[in-house]
Amino acid sequence: MSKKRSLKDRIKSLESEKKITCTSSDCKNGLHCFKPDLRKKVNNSAGKCRSCQVDAPFDWERIHKCDSGDIEYIVAALKNELIRKHYWTNEIPEKVQNYARRKGTVKMKEAIEKRIRKYIAPPEGKYDGRQTPGETSNQPNAVHFAQHGTASCCRKCAEYWYGIPRDRHMTEAEIDYLTKLGMRYIGERFPLLTEGGEYIPPIRKKKSKKSEDRSNDD
Repeated sequence: MSKKRSLKDRIKSLESEKKITCTSSDCKNGLHCFKPDLRKKVNNSAGKCRSCQVDAPFDWERIHKCDSGDIEYIVAALKNELIRKHYWTNEIPEKVQNYARRKGTVKMKEAIEKRIRKYIAPPEGKYDGRQTPGETSNQPNAVHFAQHGTASCCRKCAEYWYGIPRDRHMTEAEIDYLTKLGMRYIGERFPLLTEGGEYIPPIRKKKSKKSEDRSNDD
Protein backbone atom coordinates (compact mmCIF):
# COMPACT_ATOMS: atom_id res chain seq x y z
CA MET A 1 0.00 0.00 0.00
CA SER A 2 1.40 3.42 -0.92
CA LYS A 3 2.11 6.12 1.64
CA LYS A 4 -0.42 8.39 -0.05
CA ARG A 5 -3.10 5.76 0.17
CA SER A 6 -2.43 4.99 3.82
CA LEU A 7 -2.58 8.71 4.66
CA LYS A 8 -6.02 8.96 3.07
CA ASP A 9 -7.14 5.96 5.09
CA ARG A 10 -5.84 7.62 8.26
CA ILE A 11 -7.80 10.80 7.55
CA LYS A 12 -10.96 8.78 6.89
CA SER A 13 -10.41 7.04 10.22
CA LEU A 14 -10.17 10.42 11.96
CA GLU A 15 -13.34 11.55 10.22
CA SER A 16 -15.21 8.55 11.56
CA GLU A 17 -13.91 9.18 15.07
CA LYS A 18 -14.81 12.86 15.21
CA LYS A 19 -15.46 15.88 13.05
CA ILE A 20 -12.28 17.45 11.69
CA THR A 21 -12.11 21.15 12.59
CA CYS A 22 -9.58 23.95 12.15
CA THR A 23 -7.97 22.99 15.49
CA SER A 24 -7.72 19.25 14.78
CA SER A 25 -4.34 17.57 14.36
CA ASP A 26 -2.77 14.17 13.77
CA CYS A 27 0.81 14.96 14.65
CA LYS A 28 2.06 11.36 14.59
CA ASN A 29 1.27 11.31 10.88
CA GLY A 30 2.67 14.75 10.11
CA LEU A 31 -0.69 16.53 9.98
CA HIS A 32 -0.62 19.50 12.31
CA CYS A 33 -2.60 22.57 13.28
CA PHE A 34 -0.75 25.85 12.91
CA LYS A 35 -3.56 28.08 14.11
CA PRO A 36 -2.18 30.10 17.06
CA ASP A 37 -3.72 29.29 20.43
CA LEU A 38 -4.03 32.76 21.94
CA ARG A 39 -5.53 31.41 25.17
CA LYS A 40 -2.36 29.56 26.14
CA LYS A 41 -0.12 32.55 25.42
CA VAL A 42 2.86 30.31 24.77
CA ASN A 43 6.02 32.31 24.08
CA ASN A 44 7.45 31.98 20.57
CA SER A 45 4.58 29.70 19.50
CA ALA A 46 3.83 31.51 16.23
CA GLY A 47 4.31 29.19 13.29
CA LYS A 48 4.40 26.07 15.46
CA CYS A 49 1.81 23.31 15.75
CA ARG A 50 -0.55 24.21 18.57
CA SER A 51 -0.79 20.53 19.57
CA CYS A 52 2.84 19.34 19.61
CA GLN A 53 4.74 22.65 19.27
CA VAL A 54 6.83 21.32 16.38
CA ASP A 55 8.11 23.90 13.89
CA ALA A 56 6.35 23.92 10.53
CA PRO A 57 8.29 21.96 7.86
CA PHE A 58 8.21 24.94 5.50
CA ASP A 59 9.29 28.58 5.38
CA TRP A 60 6.64 30.94 6.77
CA GLU A 61 8.46 34.01 5.42
CA ARG A 62 8.28 32.54 1.94
CA ILE A 63 4.55 31.83 2.39
CA HIS A 64 3.86 35.35 3.68
CA LYS A 65 5.25 36.92 0.52
CA CYS A 66 1.97 35.90 -1.17
CA ASP A 67 3.80 35.27 -4.42
CA SER A 68 1.44 33.99 -7.12
CA GLY A 69 4.44 32.50 -8.88
CA ASP A 70 5.16 30.28 -5.87
CA ILE A 71 1.74 28.64 -5.58
CA GLU A 72 3.03 25.05 -5.86
CA TYR A 73 5.20 25.55 -2.78
CA ILE A 74 2.26 27.08 -0.93
CA VAL A 75 -0.08 24.22 -1.83
CA ALA A 76 2.49 21.69 -0.60
CA ALA A 77 2.78 23.65 2.65
CA LEU A 78 -0.99 23.79 3.17
CA LYS A 79 -1.17 20.01 3.01
CA ASN A 80 0.85 19.77 6.24
CA GLU A 81 -2.16 21.01 8.18
CA LEU A 82 -4.86 18.43 8.91
CA ILE A 83 -7.87 20.58 8.06
CA ARG A 84 -6.31 21.68 4.75
CA LYS A 85 -5.17 18.16 3.85
CA HIS A 86 -8.68 16.95 4.55
CA TYR A 87 -10.20 19.33 2.01
CA TRP A 88 -7.54 18.41 -0.56
CA THR A 89 -8.29 14.68 -0.24
CA ASN A 90 -11.85 14.20 1.05
CA GLU A 91 -14.59 12.67 -1.05
CA ILE A 92 -16.44 15.46 -2.82
CA PRO A 93 -20.25 15.09 -2.71
CA GLU A 94 -22.04 14.81 -6.02
CA LYS A 95 -23.93 18.04 -5.35
CA VAL A 96 -20.66 19.95 -4.90
CA GLN A 97 -19.20 18.41 -8.03
CA ASN A 98 -22.28 19.35 -10.03
CA TYR A 99 -22.06 22.96 -8.85
CA ALA A 100 -18.54 23.24 -10.26
CA ARG A 101 -19.40 21.39 -13.48
CA ARG A 102 -22.35 23.71 -14.18
CA LYS A 103 -20.22 26.81 -13.74
CA GLY A 104 -17.05 25.74 -15.52
CA THR A 105 -13.66 27.33 -14.91
CA VAL A 106 -14.55 30.87 -16.00
CA LYS A 107 -17.54 31.25 -13.70
CA MET A 108 -15.83 29.39 -10.88
CA LYS A 109 -13.09 32.00 -10.88
CA GLU A 110 -15.72 34.75 -10.83
CA ALA A 111 -17.54 33.04 -7.96
CA ILE A 112 -14.38 32.61 -5.88
CA GLU A 113 -13.31 36.22 -6.36
CA LYS A 114 -16.81 37.50 -5.58
CA ARG A 115 -17.02 35.54 -2.35
CA ILE A 116 -13.56 36.53 -1.16
CA ARG A 117 -14.27 40.16 -1.97
CA LYS A 118 -17.61 40.14 -0.13
CA TYR A 119 -16.96 37.90 2.89
CA ILE A 120 -13.18 37.72 3.42
CA ALA A 121 -11.69 41.00 2.20
CA PRO A 122 -13.41 43.28 4.78
CA PRO A 123 -11.71 43.63 8.20
CA GLU A 124 -12.46 40.90 10.73
CA GLY A 125 -16.02 41.08 12.05
CA LYS A 126 -17.70 39.47 15.06
CA TYR A 127 -18.80 36.49 12.94
CA ASP A 128 -15.35 35.80 11.52
CA GLY A 129 -14.74 32.07 11.35
CA ARG A 130 -18.37 31.31 10.60
CA GLN A 131 -18.85 33.01 7.23
CA THR A 132 -17.79 30.04 5.10
CA PRO A 133 -19.99 26.90 5.26
CA GLY A 134 -18.16 23.65 5.89
CA GLU A 135 -18.76 20.30 4.23
CA THR A 136 -21.25 19.24 6.91
CA SER A 137 -23.46 22.30 6.44
CA ASN A 138 -26.68 22.23 4.43
CA GLN A 139 -25.41 24.26 1.48
CA PRO A 140 -21.69 23.69 0.85
CA ASN A 141 -20.41 24.25 -2.67
CA ALA A 142 -17.10 24.06 -4.52
CA VAL A 143 -16.18 27.65 -3.62
CA HIS A 144 -16.48 26.85 0.09
CA PHE A 145 -14.36 23.72 -0.33
CA ALA A 146 -11.69 25.77 -2.11
CA GLN A 147 -11.69 28.38 0.64
CA HIS A 148 -11.20 25.84 3.41
CA GLY A 149 -8.55 24.01 1.42
CA THR A 150 -6.54 27.19 0.84
CA ALA A 151 -7.03 28.92 4.21
CA SER A 152 -9.08 31.73 2.68
CA CYS A 153 -12.20 30.84 4.67
CA CYS A 154 -11.86 33.61 7.29
CA ARG A 155 -9.56 36.44 8.30
CA LYS A 156 -7.97 34.46 11.15
CA CYS A 157 -6.81 31.73 8.79
CA ALA A 158 -5.67 34.22 6.15
CA GLU A 159 -3.67 36.07 8.80
CA TYR A 160 -1.66 33.17 10.20
CA TRP A 161 -1.16 31.50 6.84
CA TYR A 162 -0.44 34.51 4.64
CA GLY A 163 0.46 37.25 7.09
CA ILE A 164 -2.48 39.42 6.01
CA PRO A 165 -3.52 41.57 9.01
CA ARG A 166 -7.18 41.02 9.87
CA ASP A 167 -7.82 44.55 11.11
CA ARG A 168 -7.73 46.13 7.65
CA HIS A 169 -9.36 45.63 4.26
CA MET A 170 -7.48 43.35 1.88
CA THR A 171 -5.71 44.90 -1.06
CA GLU A 172 -6.60 44.08 -4.67
CA ALA A 173 -3.35 42.12 -4.93
CA GLU A 174 -4.29 39.99 -1.92
CA ILE A 175 -7.77 39.32 -3.28
CA ASP A 176 -6.25 38.30 -6.62
CA TYR A 177 -3.73 36.06 -4.84
CA LEU A 178 -6.40 34.20 -2.84
CA THR A 179 -8.51 33.83 -5.98
CA LYS A 180 -5.59 32.22 -7.80
CA LEU A 181 -5.02 29.88 -4.87
CA GLY A 182 -8.69 28.93 -4.95
CA MET A 183 -8.49 28.18 -8.66
CA ARG A 184 -5.40 26.05 -8.07
CA TYR A 185 -7.55 23.98 -5.71
CA ILE A 186 -10.34 23.76 -8.28
CA GLY A 187 -7.88 22.65 -10.95
CA GLU A 188 -6.67 19.74 -8.82
CA ARG A 189 -9.95 18.64 -7.31
CA PHE A 190 -12.19 19.21 -10.34
CA PRO A 191 -9.82 18.42 -13.24
CA LEU A 192 -12.50 17.74 -15.83
CA LEU A 193 -14.29 21.10 -15.71
CA THR A 194 -15.07 22.71 -19.05
CA GLU A 195 -14.35 26.38 -19.62
CA GLY A 196 -17.97 27.44 -20.07
CA GLY A 197 -19.71 24.88 -17.88
CA GLU A 198 -22.12 22.13 -18.86
CA TYR A 199 -25.70 21.12 -18.32
CA ILE A 200 -26.08 18.82 -15.33
CA PRO A 201 -29.61 17.67 -14.43
CA PRO A 202 -30.64 18.21 -10.82
CA ILE A 203 -30.29 15.35 -8.37
CA ARG A 204 -33.73 13.89 -7.83
CA LYS A 205 -34.67 12.85 -4.33
CA LYS A 206 -35.31 9.16 -3.94
CA LYS A 207 -38.89 8.28 -3.16
CA SER A 208 -39.54 6.95 0.29
CA LYS A 209 -40.84 3.40 0.62
CA LYS A 210 -44.18 4.81 1.77
CA SER A 211 -44.49 6.89 -1.38
CA GLU A 212 -43.60 3.90 -3.54
CA ASP A 213 -46.26 1.81 -1.79
CA ARG A 214 -48.86 4.50 -2.49
CA SER A 215 -47.91 4.61 -6.15
CA ASN A 216 -48.24 0.84 -6.40
CA ASP A 217 -51.69 1.01 -4.75
CA ASP A 218 -52.81 3.46 -7.42
